Parts: sequence; C-alpha cells; structure tokens
Amino acid sequence: MKNIFSSLACLMLCSLSAFGHGSMADPISRSYEVFLENPESPTSAAGRAAVAVAGTQAFYDWDEVNLRVPNYDYQALIPNGMLASAGRAKYAGIDLPRTDWPATAMVAGPRVCRFHLHTPHDPSFFKAYITKDGYDPTQPLKWSDLVLIPGGETATLNGFDYFMTLQFPARVGRHVLYVIWQRIDPANEAFFSTSDLDFGGVDYGAPPPPPVISATVAFSHTNAWTGGGQAAFRITNQTNQNIESWTLEFDWAADVSSVWNGVLKSKVGTHYVVTNAEYNARILPGAFIDVGCVANFSTPGLLPTDLGCVGIGGFISSVCSGDVNGDRAVDAADVGGMLSNWGSSSPTYDLNKDGVTDSADLAVVLGAWGVCP
Repeated sequence: MKNIFSSLACLMLCSLSAFGHGSMADPISRSYEVFLENPESPTSAAGRAAVAVAGTQAFYDWDEVNLRVPNYDYQALIPNGMLASAGRAKYAGIDLPRTDWPATAMVAGPRVCRFHLHTPHDPSFFKAYITKDGYDPTQPLKWSDLVLIPGGETATLNGFDYFMTLQFPARVGRHVLYVIWQRIDPANEAFFSTSDLDFGGVDYGAPPPPPVISATVAFSHTNAWTGGGQAAFRITNQTNQNIESWTLEFDWAADVSSVWNGVLKSKVGTHYVVTNAEYNARILPGAFIDVGCVANFSTPGLLPTDLGCVGIGGFISSVCSGDVNGDRAVDAADVGGMLSNWGSSSPTYDLNKDGVTDSADLAVVLGAWGVCP
C-alpha cells in the first residue's frame, strides 16, 4: 500500500510539472523569439548564435525554461551569467551576452505586458525585474544587475495569457526584463523569462563574435576484443571561460559503429567529426566530459591522430578572482583543485599567470575567501 501511495504522489507531482509552461510574449522573450523565427533557420544573428550553442530543441521547448526552487531561493540555484537559462545547459544559448538580441522598443512609464502559456496554473505569482541604470549588455547578466519593478503582483489571467501592468523606470540603451512565474505547490516549480528592451540613445555597433576556445583531448582504449573495442575521448576545459558547445575532430583508421555522450556528425575517409549532445554542451572551467565509442579495427591498440577540440565560449564563469571552479564561492573546493595542480602551468589555477601554480596563486584564493558577489 505504501508503494501505491508513493507512486500516486509521484504521478501527481509529475503531472503538475506538465502544467502552466509559458514565457513572455510582450515584451517577447529570447526563447519565444527564436521559436517564432523558426529554430531550424533563425532570421536574427542572435537567434542563429543561440541555436549554434544550444541546438534547436531548446527553442521548440521555449516555454520550459523552468526549475524547481525550494523556498523560492533563486540565487542559491542559478549562477550569475546563467540567469536566462535558469542554470540549465539545455538553454545555454539564451545566456549569450549580445547587443543584437531582437528587442522591444520601450519608454519609461506603465506598460501592459503579456505572458503567454499553454495551460493556466494557480495559485502562482509573478516577479518582474529590470536591469539597473548603467547596465552593460555586453556582459553576462548577474543577480546584482537586477532591481524589482512593480506590477507583476497584479497579473490577471485571460484565456492563455497573463496580463500585468509593469511600471518601467527611465533607462537609456539596451536593458533586460527578467520575469519569474512561480507556482505555489509542492513542486515549487518556477519559469524564467528573459526579454530584451531598447530605450534608445546608444549605438553599440556590431557585436563581437563569441570566443573560440581550445580544449584538450586525451584518448584511451577502455575495452578490447578481437577486431575492435571500446574507447573514450576525454575533453577538458582548462580555461576560465565556459565552453557552451564543442566539436571534436580526429583521424582514425577504424570503423566507428556507435558513439555516446556525443553526436557523430560526419565521417569522410578516416576523418571523424563529433559534436556535443544536448545535455553536455556546456563544460565549466576545469571540468571534463568523456565521449565513448565502439569501433572495429584490425590492429590492436590502434590510435587516432590529429585529435582536436574547439568550443564556442560564452562568458567568464567566475565572478570573483579566486573562484577557480566557477561555483560562485571561494572555498575548500578551490583550494583542493589548486593543490592537485600544484607546480603545474594549469591556465585555470595559475591565477597570476606567471607560468606555475604556487603559493602566490593560493594567496589570491585565500584573499577572496567567501561567497562571490
């Protein structure tokens, strides 16, 4: 009987999580904008860049930028720089800091705004934030950039839309409207919406392309049998920037029959190209992912050649100098990683860039101890 009740409770919570998905339609959110443009061939440069990072499925699921948030403590779960995606790698494309996201023209004062959804769900509440005066849209969006604006608490439901009159303050240039729709139920599910606003008065010029980041690749045979075996490619991000998508290339006189933790995009002769899966596109600084495969080859221990991996970067993950693992806190984890790389020239742990990880770098960590701003 206990198992029956547990199954019913799980079924209820899972069913509830399917209700109420949505996003801002006016001012339009980034995820909804790319969906309307068509994820297969977005018309905007920002849309194309977002799809290049996150793939197309994220934008067919434009209304599911969601997260379960105990006690509504959003900042504890969503790192700076990842607010638009709610910290989910699936939606990393909408975290890109760009000055050419399609933006809604704005003026200061009250404006009736619309949140579009598939299935209404109550009880719930809205919180609306706008970026502070002086916000720089070329930088990753941080919690400290946002201020609460009135109007979200008065949202009313009409069909498949919530309407709210938000009070927009005076601003200049590009800004962000960040809206949280919080369900009040045991699941504590919240939906996050990021809309770009243009108050005018600033010419940002053409946005720079996202940085291309080289990752290191190590190969190993993990199992062997007559005529073939299993192998793994370990891709490590040794920079201080997030990798938001990656491409692995190599030459191998073997016939790869299957790949996991990656997508085999092409094979021309002996040259292979593998790209990230949707769930492992993002590689944090100092982190690694393993791509496995099964291959047929007649020469035991046959090795690939010309291994290389490049990633498209998003932003500097750390927001304070000693946060080498990018978790928004300078603590024992950072010290542990530094000690394991002691004496090396690791670009992640050599904080003062003098060519070696040593006591000078440890001093930086200890001097920045605590939670990042």
